[in-house]
This record gives sequence, structure tokens and C-alpha cells, in this order.
Amino acid sequence: MITDINEFAQAVHENAIEKGFHPTDESEDQFIANQCNNMHAEITELWDAFRSGMLRHHCDKAVKMRELGLNPLDCAQEELADIIIRALDVSERFGINIVEALNIKHEYNKTRPYKHGKKN
Repeated sequence: MITDINEFAQAVHENAIEKGFHPTDESEDQFIANQCNNMHAEITELWDAFRSGMLRHHCDKAVKMRELGLNPLDCAQEELADIIIRALDVSERFGINIVEALNIKHEYNKTRPYKHGKKN
């Protein structure tokens, strides 16, 4: 099990390559377009699980997870993990130190006003 998020991003990216999600002839523009679409799809799946009242129900891969000796995830866990995995894949492809980026962005966000100055 990997505990460092940058190492995890590298492992996620290597797995994505191994599983065929990064064709060698894919341009950077094609890559980011595909990844944005894939992240959007994962967010939509999270939204659909919420709308159907299934967020806290086992995901559709729960049986296979059990067979593999893994604790099955509920839909919220699975979709949030998928969103993060996709983002980490992109960060690794672009050579981004995601830990540094997260820390900088968090420190910046702490300086912003309540609801970033929006009324609602």
C-alpha cells in the first residue's frame, strides 16, 4: 500500500498506461480532452448515485472486490476514488508535484473570504 500521494500518482499513471488508457500516439491535447471527459463521467456517476439514493449502497463491483479479498466500496467511495485517481493520472502525466500543488492551493484557499465572497 502506498502512503505518499506522489508515489500513488506514479502508480496510478503506470497502471493506466499498462491498461491501455494512454495510447502512444495520443497528443497532449487529446489526453487532456479524454481525461476531462472521464473525470466528468465519474462526477456524473457520483451525482447519479446520489439522485437514485444509492450513495451508501455497495457499488456494482462489490462482489468482485469481495472475491479479491478487498473490502467492498459503496458508490460514494468508489466514485470519489475514481475522480481522484483520474486527477492523479493527469498530474503524473504533466509532471506535477501534486503534494506541493495541493499545499499551495490549500494555503491560498485559507486566505479567501467566506464562500469566496459569493452570497450563495
